[in-house]
Amino acid sequence: MVCAAGAELMWSGLALKNWFWQGLFVLHFTSLVCFPAVFAQEIMFKAKVGDSVLLPCCYKLPSLHTLFKYRVYWQTKNSEVAIAYSNGVQLKTNAKYENRTTLDLQNLTMSIFPVKLSDNDIYKCIVQELEDGAYKRACDVTVVLAVVADFSKPVISADVPKDACGSTEVMVNCSSHGGFPKPRVSGILNNMSVDWQTKPAASENSLYNVTAKLQLNLTEDIVLTCTIEYDDFKVSSNYSLKKLKECSSPRLLPQGAIIASSLVLICIFLVAIALLLKYFWCHGCEQLRCSHSPVPQDPVVGTEIKEGVRVVIHSPEVTLEAESF
Repeated sequence: MVCAAGAELMWSGLALKNWFWQGLFVLHFTSLVCFPAVFAQEIMFKAKVGDSVLLPCCYKLPSLHTLFKYRVYWQTKNSEVAIAYSNGVQLKTNAKYENRTTLDLQNLTMSIFPVKLSDNDIYKCIVQELEDGAYKRACDVTVVLAVVADFSKPVISADVPKDACGSTEVMVNCSSHGGFPKPRVSGILNNMSVDWQTKPAASENSLYNVTAKLQLNLTEDIVLTCTIEYDDFKVSSNYSLKKLKECSSPRLLPQGAIIASSLVLICIFLVAIALLLKYFWCHGCEQLRCSHSPVPQDPVVGTEIKEGVRVVIHSPEVTLEAESF
C-alpha cells in the first residue's frame, strides 16, 4: 500500500509538471500573437528645426553593386514616401521631401536636411531582397523622429504703477515665441520656486508662443528667473526689481500748535466781522446826517427893483444898497 501511494504521488507530480510547461508554452504563444508590438524594433531620434538628421535602417547591403537586387522604402506612418529605390533606380517621392532627402546606398541610412517642423513623424524603413525571382522581406524598422524648435530667450517685464510706493501689487510678464513642442514655464523667486500662469498659443503642427504672468507683492528686493522648458531643452532669463520707497505720511502738528492756529483763525474772523460792522455803521450815520442838514442856498447876484427902490446884492458877502429913484 505504501508503494502504491508513492507511485500515485509520483504520477501526480509528473502531471503537474506537464501542465506547467504546457501553460508556459500557451502564454508565450499568446504573447507573440496578441502583443507583437512589444517585440517590434523601434528607434527614437530627436532633431532641431534647421539641422540635419540621419535615420538608421536595419540592413546593410553586401556592396554598392548589389542595390539592383533590393527594394528599399523609407515612408511615414501615413505611407508618404520620403525616399525609395527599386532595382537600383530611385522612385518618385512625396513632394515635401524632394531635394531634402538622400539615401546611403550601402547602410541605407536616410538623411533629411534641413529638418522642418512637418518632419515630426513616425518613419519606417522596409528592405526587400530578390530571391528566386521574387522579393522577400529582409527587415523593417520603425524610427520615431521628434522635431524640436528652439524658443526665443524669454523677455521679462514688470508693470509697476507710476509713483508707486510702499507695499504694491506688481504684475510681472514673461514671454517667448517660436518653439516646439508645447512648453512648460517655471521660475525661481529669491531661491524659491514659483508657478507662472501660462497661456501657450499654437495650432496643430505649428510653433508655440507662450506668455506667462506672475503677481507679486513688492515688499523687498527680488531676483526672478523665468525658464521655458521644452522636451529635453530649456532657455531662461533673469530679472531684478528693487523694493519701492516708503510712502510719506502727512506731517501732524502738535496739539498746542493746532489750538494756537485755531485761536488765530478765530481772532482774524472776529476782527473781520468788527471791521465790517464799523464800515456799515459809519456809512449809515453819514447818510443819516446828510439827510437832516439844510441845503445851502447859493447867494444871488443881481439887482432887484421893488417899489421904486433899487437894491444891489453883492456876493460872496452880501451888501445891500438902496437907492431911491
